[in-house]
Amino acid sequence: MTRFNTHTAPRARTSASALFFACALALTLLLSSCASSRGASSFYADNIRDFETKTLSNGIPVIVKQNHGSKIVVFRMIFEGGSSVIDENLGGIEKLTLSLMLHGSEKFIYEDIQKREYENSFSFTSSAGRDYSTAGFTCIQRNVDEALAIFTDGVFHPLFSETDYTQAVTKAENTIAQKASDPSGALGTALSKAAFSGTPYATAVSATKETLPNITLEKIESHHASLLNASRIKIVIIGDFNSDLLSDFVSRLDESFGLIEAKPFALPSIPDFAPNGENVFVANAQAGDTGYITGIFPCPERTSAEYIPFAIASMYIDDLFFSIVREKHGAVYSIGSGVVGGKKLLGAISIYKATEKAQLKEFTYEAIDAFDEKSVASKLDQYKNKYISSIFSSSQSSAGVASSVIASLEYHGSESAYLKRAELVQKVSAKQVIAAYKKYFQPITKENAAQWIVVDGAENLSKYDF
Repeated sequence: MTRFNTHTAPRARTSASALFFACALALTLLLSSCASSRGASSFYADNIRDFETKTLSNGIPVIVKQNHGSKIVVFRMIFEGGSSVIDENLGGIEKLTLSLMLHGSEKFIYEDIQKREYENSFSFTSSAGRDYSTAGFTCIQRNVDEALAIFTDGVFHPLFSETDYTQAVTKAENTIAQKASDPSGALGTALSKAAFSGTPYATAVSATKETLPNITLEKIESHHASLLNASRIKIVIIGDFNSDLLSDFVSRLDESFGLIEAKPFALPSIPDFAPNGENVFVANAQAGDTGYITGIFPCPERTSAEYIPFAIASMYIDDLFFSIVREKHGAVYSIGSGVVGGKKLLGAISIYKATEKAQLKEFTYEAIDAFDEKSVASKLDQYKNKYISSIFSSSQSSAGVASSVIASLEYHGSESAYLKRAELVQKVSAKQVIAAYKKYFQPITKENAAQWIVVDGAENLSKYDF
């Protein structure tokens, strides 16, 4: 689940609760800058001029964001589609393919790559997602030629050895076993089925017990070939380049990635999500006497004018969750709200380590109903400032900037959209926040609009009132 805000350690918002399920890219990566309106406008003006887009011979766009004064270069290749364009029976194949693609090539054996990474302080990375996946590297600028050469050979000529494949499968099997025994992992699996069954998001991003046997080395090689399609590739580069350096770098990209053939490719249509079934109860021996719970409910889309007001309303709700469900009733270790999904979303309430069973729903609803419309205006600036400042650090590193650019590009259609987010936050009114609460949170208690997924010991499941 993507959380809208972060709390300090005493609020027990630990990283453990983040294991509930695979996160969509965080809204917080889409916001940056200082809290004042003047600062937000200045942030946009200071950064928008640093964007430049080049185009390779085959149409692949190369989005460059200057990061003045930084010696770090971040290179990311985006593959459109992600798991949403993959058959459900092959869920996890893209993640395995990208990992093996960077695990040795014709010119560079993996042990040599590891040695070079250590000696030159650069790293190769890949990430699979529902809507898109990425692969790339981070390095000091003086090593960019070497890193690019290794990455390029991995993209075009991956080794894909039987030994590496076997090791990757064994690692995946261990991860699957750990996830099945862990209550947080069991909740993530159940949540995905409840929220996305019958949609393109039903295909798992990571291999599962059901899909792993279907992922042969031959199918990985075939999937790799399908990724080499200029119609589904974008490149994002973050660094400090003068005109000559940038021109030379893009020329070298054109000599390699510019030769990839452009083939027909269409993204799937993602439906609007809504809770569509009965509550789900999953027995898990490792849960012991504690519950791991998620409630999903309708929420606005990322591009909706209601999205930021909804996010701010969730900050009010989270404080009520903490003060009422955790502190007043001592019912949980952690509870908070956010979103799940990708291009299309569902709102989510996550409850981590619930010790109260019978009255947990009552306490959760009590917190939601305690929303005080009269206090919204008095706290609004505080929440706006907290919202923006809590994510500012993510845009201080080159990797953080790359994440913001990619998320903006994929979810808002513009690489620079994130520059305006802080300014949009400042424009939110108390009236909008109240309206978002009434539309999205209030129905949870008034109409039982949420669908709940509960993981606990088998003997405890019947005790819940969800």
